[in-house]
Amino acid sequence: MDGQHDWPVAGNLSDVAAQQCPPKMIKWLQNLDSKLLSIINTIAEEGGGVWIVGGAPRDVMLGADVTDIDLAVDFDPQKMLTIFSDAIETGVDFGTLTLRGGDSMYECTTLRTESQYVDGRRPQIVNWGTSLEQDLQRRDFTINAMAIDVSRMILHDPHNGIDDLERGVLRAVGHASLRLAEDGLRIMRAYRFMDRNEAGIWYPDNNLAQALSQKRTMLSNVAPERIWNEFKKILSGKNASVVLALMLKDGVLDIVLNSEWNLASPIFEAISEFTVNNADYLSVLSILLSETDRDQIVDLLNDLKVSKYERDHVIGTVSRMGHLPNNVIGEIRVHRHVLGEQAANHLQLEYLIRKFSIVLPQRPSDEFSLQQIEQLINKSSELPPLKPNGKSILDGNQLMNLTAITRGPKLGHLKSWLHRIQIERDIQSEQEMIQILSTIVWQNSEGDEWPKVQFP
Repeated sequence: MDGQHDWPVAGNLSDVAAQQCPPKMIKWLQNLDSKLLSIINTIAEEGGGVWIVGGAPRDVMLGADVTDIDLAVDFDPQKMLTIFSDAIETGVDFGTLTLRGGDSMYECTTLRTESQYVDGRRPQIVNWGTSLEQDLQRRDFTINAMAIDVSRMILHDPHNGIDDLERGVLRAVGHASLRLAEDGLRIMRAYRFMDRNEAGIWYPDNNLAQALSQKRTMLSNVAPERIWNEFKKILSGKNASVVLALMLKDGVLDIVLNSEWNLASPIFEAISEFTVNNADYLSVLSILLSETDRDQIVDLLNDLKVSKYERDHVIGTVSRMGHLPNNVIGEIRVHRHVLGEQAANHLQLEYLIRKFSIVLPQRPSDEFSLQQIEQLINKSSELPPLKPNGKSILDGNQLMNLTAITRGPKLGHLKSWLHRIQIERDIQSEQEMIQILSTIVWQNSEGDEWPKVQFP
């Protein structure tokens, strides 16, 4: 354990059959943080029952890192607030508080029963309860419907989630159509849980597979922000191409992105190769949208309610598709300076576009062979950092003194032109830049056509 702390006293027993925790789970429990153990002990000493639920039992059995630990308790929220006065009321109407445990936070939810999911988004009625059995019955998938009694080191698994974990099967708790009808977001969660990264794909059983297609219109009741939060996790998976293809086959991808897709498109093969070494969800989304008209892409991203950064990133990535720097050191330096950390990613995407013959609508595709792009990738990766970090050596005030040009567009154009030359040649001397100024013809133009620090 983290620090010295007595093991928690036993809280209330649940109404669910129990089994001894598997050895892997016991080992994990023995190393729980002492602050969490203190929270569990406090609830038990007050006469309550408390269990670890949600993704933690699942991830422990999968050998994955447990990033969040959620608790279920049989005290109502008001009782919990009297015990933990510093708790954060994150969703008190639905019985959820966030408890402080040192530097960690633990989401804690009162056992509940729900009914009348009128809008397919949230329960119309929430009743506090003391039945762990009923609480687990309302959860989405069997692998998420387990509960650990820490003090007794026993596992409650009424829906055989452990068996499904061992078989690699995704199965709904109870009737799949009912579970999805209660909350349309569970459709997205199902596809997310299918991707087990290095372990491959866990396919849904027949009941869930049919329900995913039949209930797909329930997604129209879900807030776009919630859909995007799940979708970007899907795009981040190692097997994103397979999951996206399944979403397309089930008619779900058309709803999520409000567009039509072709399963025979090479974009799915390109995504499959890209995700072997990358988990960049925005690049995966860019590949997915590479055959879509740019104006439509803007609308799709706005409908998804992505952040401004995410929208600009995808639009920028897609707008650069089909463009490559010439295979000369100067242009490669400019390319890397302009794109920064995204330079290598851009070259990789260009390689995939050509390898899989992706058609870019209304965008040119330069005539580069795969071998030439590989050479570009190698050259770019081997270039040393620019001096002095690529920052412009001559500023506007210096240029005004040297040229008598006043502030305005022409001065900005000249500064950008000189900065580009500086980057291309990797110059670090102010004197050398002044000498270059004397060799270029800038007097007889307003500079609109001069080279700029940009790509493409």
